[in-house]
Amino acid sequence: MRTKTLLLTAAAVAAGLASSSAQSNVYSVNIVGYVNSQFEAAGKYTLVANSFDNGTNSLVSLVDATLPNKSQVLTWNGVGYATSTKGTAGWTANPTITPGSGFFVKTPGASGLLTNTFLGSIGLSNNIPLPAGFSLVGGLPFAGDLTTSTNIALGTILPNKSQILTWNKTSQLFVTSTKGTAGWTVPQVVNAGDGFFVKPSSGTNWIQVVP
Repeated sequence: MRTKTLLLTAAAVAAGLASSSAQSNVYSVNIVGYVNSQFEAAGKYTLVANSFDNGTNSLVSLVDATLPNKSQVLTWNGVGYATSTKGTAGWTANPTITPGSGFFVKTPGASGLLTNTFLGSIGLSNNIPLPAGFSLVGGLPFAGDLTTSTNIALGTILPNKSQILTWNKTSQLFVTSTKGTAGWTVPQVVNAGDGFFVKPSSGTNWIQVVP
């Protein structure tokens, strides 16, 4: 999945803070940006994430303009998938997909490659609870190795026996990495805007900070 990301610079945010602080004690600590994510063609699944807050974060607001009829979106409810299908009357369900959450997109069999723009704001940090068991997440829109990147800041906080599962768009299968005393069994590299599963061996919180 090819992904293009743009985040407005910290300098622009700092300028906004300085301007706002001069007028009042109320100011924004958000960065505005976008990610262009490519959905695989011909009925294949793509695992993406909503990394931004667009105001409503509904399925319709996130992907409806891109996806044709017979497309599907699969969200994770903690124990299984909830599926919404697009038809001539719209989507069978319009769930809220909160920022930092991952979800699957399945294109129709006759579809070509599709590019979707996720647009909105992100905070300067996040705090995503990761209970024991599977969580489908995405976090802030950073690219890199999930197990080593200091921006993603995930691999080091997970206890031993935890797992990370990424999606291989070519094989249409999960790739699993397990943490042991010697580290992670395989690298897990993602693009900004990718979703992935995390299965901690015990509950923890995932905190990221924009550098």
